[in-house]
Amino acid sequence: MNWNDAAEELLNSILLRTPRPVRETTGQDIRRTAEQMAEEESKQRVGVETVIAAWIEKTPEALRSTLPQQIESLGLDLSEYEHLLR
Repeated sequence: MNWNDAAEELLNSILLRTPRPVRETTGQDIRRTAEQMAEEESKQRVGVETVIAAWIEKTPEALRSTLPQQIESLGLDLSEYEHLLR
């Protein structure tokens, strides 16, 4: 599955904020989930919204309340992704 540059950069930014002991596993989980989501939607490549959806899905429930702040801290407009947080 192809990834656009912005999606790849976003995943790398997310992983830089992920604790080292779980960084590799988290990256693999998000990547696999994003690619599955893209395939299910018949997309040819993974984009930013798909990465964010995978990130949200793979984030433990206890930590999801921090995602809006994390999304904004990555320079993204939270209003574009709020529907994914529901």
